[in-house]
Amino acid sequence: MSSGELLLDVRDLRIDIPTPRGTLSAVRGIDFSLRRGETLCLVGESGCGKSLTAMALMGLLPRRARRHADAMSFEGRDLLSLSESALNRLRGDRMAMIFQEPMTSLNPALTIEEQLVDVHRQHRNSTRTEARERALFLFDKVGVSAPTERLRQYPHELSGGLRQRMMIAMALMCEPALLLADEPTTALDVTIQADLLRVLRALQDELGMGMILITHDLGVVSRMADTVAVMYAGEVIESGNVHQIFDRPCHPYT
Repeated sequence: MSSGELLLDVRDLRIDIPTPRGTLSAVRGIDFSLRRGETLCLVGESGCGKSLTAMALMGLLPRRARRHADAMSFEGRDLLSLSESALNRLRGDRMAMIFQEPMTSLNPALTIEEQLVDVHRQHRNSTRTEARERALFLFDKVGVSAPTERLRQYPHELSGGLRQRMMIAMALMCEPALLLADEPTTALDVTIQADLLRVLRALQDELGMGMILITHDLGVVSRMADTVAVMYAGEVIESGNVHQIFDRPCHPYT
């Protein structure tokens, strides 16, 4: 487990969604913390609240959803009190996210170059040449073949594995301190999954990032996690370091 400084601290996170039948308490009483260089895996079946938890951290919940927490701090800043403009400065810069389905997360009307370059220029005030060089550097890191050609392509021209690598590169354009990866290897070939996980681990070690990895694949958890939080029906029912969870699980669901 990492001994780095505290990066993220969340206490009693709750997410409520109004419905015609009343308020749905989609996430309740979530507590966790994350240190620099550490990987926390949020584990649970589909619909248990993993992605909503990540969206709450990024301030990207559906319009009607409401988040509440006793504390939600990132690098010493209170995420709950930040304005939308302040959150926009954090997102894509100090905090970044790899979304679950890159085909619906990448803009189909823009080339890969336009999407990656814009992120870097917005947050780093760089020239287009500098931003393009950063994109090519990351393409090399994540194993993209023919990188110059890929920059000119549109998302629909790429395979699923390549789109996922593009999402990783986009998330890392500004060297974030916190990376949220929402099932980044879902629906990919097993060989490509293993390759992408190696890439994420190497980049995390190089940049000293904290990472929250959302998955329901326990094989991924065993390879990547320092700590694990098991979610069921909107609650964390068990948490601990990866060895405790695998060797001595306490809750029947785990």
